[in-house]
Amino acid sequence: MGLDVTEADGSIGVYLDDTLLTRYLAEPDGSKPGFDVVALPPGTETKPGENLIVSSPHDHPWHFGLFFCQKLVDGINCWESEINAATGRAYGYADPDGYTLETSTEGVSIDQTATWKTNEGDPLVADRRTIGVYEPDAEGYLVTWKQTVSALEETRRLSSETLHGHYSGLSLRFARSLTDGRVRLPDGVDPGTTTPPRAVDGPAGAWCDYTGPLDGKTDAGEPWRAGITMFDHPDNDPHPVNWFIMTEPFGFLAANPTWRSVLTLEAGESHSWRWGLWVHDGEPDEDRIADEYDRFQALLAE
Repeated sequence: MGLDVTEADGSIGVYLDDTLLTRYLAEPDGSKPGFDVVALPPGTETKPGENLIVSSPHDHPWHFGLFFCQKLVDGINCWESEINAATGRAYGYADPDGYTLETSTEGVSIDQTATWKTNEGDPLVADRRTIGVYEPDAEGYLVTWKQTVSALEETRRLSSETLHGHYSGLSLRFARSLTDGRVRLPDGVDPGTTTPPRAVDGPAGAWCDYTGPLDGKTDAGEPWRAGITMFDHPDNDPHPVNWFIMTEPFGFLAANPTWRSVLTLEAGESHSWRWGLWVHDGEPDEDRIADEYDRFQALLAE
């Protein structure tokens, strides 16, 4: 079949059979680049084309769907940039430097660089990410995310602990219908519901799956279900990562490598992580997730 790609005003759309699978905003209106569409592919049994994430919801406009953000750099808040800008407080933001796009028989690759700066324009860290979107099968598809941050000009301290919780890293804000979803980690671990965010305890695991209900089914009985599994690569430091998980009042999932810790980078020093996501129809069992976790590792080994 093959994937098709469109580009317009810094927005990169990936399509299969005229169905929009993903859309990446490389040059966003907001404070950081990210995906505003991560949708089910054609051929699934539930709702082909259904977007499983939401970007810039009215309750948290700084949640950009699927995105990377180091919450604190030297204590500067790079996460809640929009509200801090509106209230006259200091904040950080990502200034995109450009991107390249490649296509192959397997999928699409986006390579982007950005500089995280203070609201006064002072550089904090360099950001390089390489994102892969792979051709779907009947159940879903894989997305890979290679992320590197580098300290600029002086020693930088990366952290996430604030009064409101430990959210940071590669992050997902789920569509509203997926609220109160089922969350699973390896070995059948169920972290349960987590609200408010400061109460989240950050369980560790090689992967974390979030599956929830979809709107639109007219038949009686159980609703359609779909979700996204996030993968933490075994070579990451730390591994397994701590997961920030919320199921209510909205679904949220983040791989946070600075959970209750500080990552110190000397000037010019870099740190990298590799993550993956499996966008899937239905509610997979652990064996099925393990198969995709193995495929994720194999893709990054090529």
